[in-house]
Amino acid sequence: MLSLLLLISLLGYSASAFVILQNILKNKVLHPAYQIIPAALAVAAHGWLIIIELAGDDFDHINISSSLAIVAFLIAALTVVKNNQASNLFLKPVIYLFSALTTLLLVFIPVNWGADISVGHGLVFHITLSLVAYGILALATLYALQTSYLNRVLKNRKGHILLSKLPPLMTVEKYFFNLLALGTFVLFLALGSGFLFLDDMLAQQQAHKTILTSVAALLYLLAVVLHRTSGLRGRIIVVITVLASTLLTLGYFGSRFVKDFLLS
Repeated sequence: MLSLLLLISLLGYSASAFVILQNILKNKVLHPAYQIIPAALAVAAHGWLIIIELAGDDFDHINISSSLAIVAFLIAALTVVKNNQASNLFLKPVIYLFSALTTLLLVFIPVNWGADISVGHGLVFHITLSLVAYGILALATLYALQTSYLNRVLKNRKGHILLSKLPPLMTVEKYFFNLLALGTFVLFLALGSGFLFLDDMLAQQQAHKTILTSVAALLYLLAVVLHRTSGLRGRIIVVITVLASTLLTLGYFGSRFVKDFLLS
């Protein structure tokens, strides 16, 4: 069963990414079903794969591979749901190919290498919120980078071959700021749940993670507030968002990599 689900995920994500790239680079307009059906099947298989892998360990552990797989699944699922939106056309191949990679990591890295989450419901709730927040903010960061690229192309009038395929800048910015605000809210909920349910958020082994995540949350909040109060957009907001995402990634996946691989 694992092999079949992995194969469906890999083929589905790859096929959908290939069709989208054909549409963008070679101007071959294929029926939307050619990319939505493989992607939808891949996402379904991806989710089922996560459940089977975690259930095989009685949902007792979570590590960097399962965390990445869950985040990628959330992002891919959101992408499939928003399939008819031109705003994420350029992001889809990257998202789908990354998701395919995470399914490989999930299957080939033992899930019991990870942190023990069987000690209480509070920890599970905190981890769930953290992963959801990271997924939303990662997608928001991709939109931020796409916004920066669109600005550069439109100002310089370069890459004219792709101009007809580019989504409207205002549409991309709208989705970016909506995702940024939502992700920031969920991230603060995740931090609050950590301090509420866990006793070691500032312990020696967790302090760096908590500090990096907290700084990232404040930077995200700064970007949201600057946009809402002064209408600020463009390069400054993109830089703040990318910096915050870098700190958030180091805070969570950096520590997980050290614990799951270097120390295991």
